[in-house]
Amino acid sequence: MEDIHTTRELLALRKLTRAIGDVITTQLKEYLVTLTPLFRQRAVFGDNIQGSGKESPKGADQAFAELQGLYQTIATKPPFSLTRDLKAPLMQMTPALDLTPWEYDHAAKTDGDTRTITVTCPLKWVLTYASYTPQRLKELLADRNRDDGVLQQFVLHYLALHVVISKRPGLTRLLDILHFPLGSGNLAAFGGLPVTYIQSSISTSLPPDQLVIESSELSGKDAFEELVAISDIETLRDPLKERLRELVTGRG
Repeated sequence: MEDIHTTRELLALRKLTRAIGDVITTQLKEYLVTLTPLFRQRAVFGDNIQGSGKESPKGADQAFAELQGLYQTIATKPPFSLTRDLKAPLMQMTPALDLTPWEYDHAAKTDGDTRTITVTCPLKWVLTYASYTPQRLKELLADRNRDDGVLQQFVLHYLALHVVISKRPGLTRLLDILHFPLGSGNLAAFGGLPVTYIQSSISTSLPPDQLVIESSELSGKDAFEELVAISDIETLRDPLKERLRELVTGRG
């Protein structure tokens, strides 16, 4: 994080962060349009998921068994508390993808003041199948009259994406080369449910808490966006170039 001492400097870096974020987000979306077929569930689980035509990829039953195991471990516990029954074939699943900015709560502290700020990471996103966004899942969990069948579909789409990515290491390597590494984490509201995320190789972070609180007071909202680390732009790595350079060096 570049040194920031005034609100004016913060605003200038925020403006730059948003401009960089627009370029990087557009590039990522273009990549995902091309790569979406590689995230298809039936390409991994085969006929264990309903769909047109017959698909029997190698390891489909093993992949489905892993999905069942995750479901029994995670979906049967709070906050989901769904039934253990999960049999093939599952209902047809959407293969399209969605991106949602990653958010978390930060306790900003100054002398005599602590404020909980909702922080958005402008270069890190939750990756989900289309229409199964974190916000919709939170709303569904908060609904006492929710349909457990709909909730099950949410859980299955998150788990399926997690398994699909684990079975496609080449996809992970490709996105890493493109400077968009994939990862998996948890969000407090979703218990142990694995949440897939994708982020830029360029990092973002928070300035000192005093500036975070001042900014929230000016905006009237307990919200803040992380700011870009400009120095990361100069140190972007090319993994293939580095591997070849090591090979050449090793051969003298």
